[in-house]
Amino acid sequence: SEDVVSMGSSGINAEYGGGGGSAVQYGTSHSQLMNAASHASHPHSAKCLNINYSDSGLFGLSVSGHAEEIGGLLKSSVGVIAGLLNGISDEELQRAKNKFKLELILERDSVGGMLRHAGIESLGAGSPSTASQLCAVVDTLTSEDVVSMAKYVSKTSPILVSHGNGEHMPHPSDLQ
Repeated sequence: SEDVVSMGSSGINAEYGGGGGSAVQYGTSHSQLMNAASHASHPHSAKCLNINYSDSGLFGLSVSGHAEEIGGLLKSSVGVIAGLLNGISDEELQRAKNKFKLELILERDSVGGMLRHAGIESLGAGSPSTASQLCAVVDTLTSEDVVSMAKYVSKTSPILVSHGNGEHMPHPSDLQ
């Protein structure tokens, strides 16, 4: 279902794409995407973008890097997501679930965060959910849900946006 794809992409975002930020306050995010781009010699960033709506959503990659390295960064990042088509281990799935649950809890750790998410969830789902309810849904995700999400995402053509020198940016067809 669309809900499973949405929750699965959020869980994968937490493990593979670094989520919305570091799970440890003031720490550094070490996502699978950042590890895949470890060959870069200049500062870089690679993370997943996941925005859910009541009837649709957006899942993608946000990659920043030196102009001469951007092609390799994009290809390695897309390769990480494409690797999900082969499934993930139980250990990786549990780690992704744990990171995602922590992210859900930390997002609601302040009054402002609780109010923000209560508003967003009320608009999207009709009523807000507690962190416990959301964590219970996360616990139901399976590796099959992850493969389903990866298949869904891999069917779409990438859209590339460049700020700055795009000379070394690959053509979208080179990333599939």
